[in-house]
Amino acid sequence: MSLVSDLMDQPGVVAAGDFAYRGDQYYHHKGDLSAADTRLISSLCRSNVAAVRMEGDMLAMFSRVCQPGAGGCGFAPTKGWVMHGKSRSVCVISNVYCVIDNERGSLGKVLGMMRDRLADAPDS
Repeated sequence: MSLVSDLMDQPGVVAAGDFAYRGDQYYHHKGDLSAADTRLISSLCRSNVAAVRMEGDMLAMFSRVCQPGAGGCGFAPTKGWVMHGKSRSVCVISNVYCVIDNERGSLGKVLGMMRDRLADAPDS
């Protein structure tokens, strides 16, 4: 079964899908979003992934954040991001996104599943 399908089986997951790193394309989507909203969220996720990667690179340059000789800061490679709102959250790891209803779902469980399944995903 695909990760997108497995995410949709989790309590509180409203939508899930994967997107292209370049362009405004998405490959798979499931959930209760219109086609226009699906294009919008996949574009938003792709844009935020690029921004978060840049922020991770900048954080890696600060010596106050990193311990010299510790093998890096721990920010690279940047694998994803989370936006936690009052009633919904969006989490992205690699090129997979998930929209969660905070009242009905567990952000921790969903992130854990995504981290486990996408641990070796390419970062392109």
